[in-house]
Amino acid sequence: MNYTLTDTQQAVVGEIAKAEMRSVSHMMSLLIAEGLSWTYLDHSPRYGEINASKLEDQVINELKDSL
Repeated sequence: MNYTLTDTQQAVVGEIAKAEMRSVSHMMSLLIAEGLSWTYLDHSPRYGEINASKLEDQVINELKDSL
């Protein structure tokens, strides 16, 4: 499934990527990985289980493969 960012979300990610001197794709992967870790490291979602470290590893490995 592909998701579409709003114009505002795209602008924010673009500004962050530019400031970090990274590609937008690279920045999105880092933001997703960090969000998974920060949100689900110590907490479980109310209605299901998430293996946050597995998902974070998947995102980081894809990021590494793209470099």
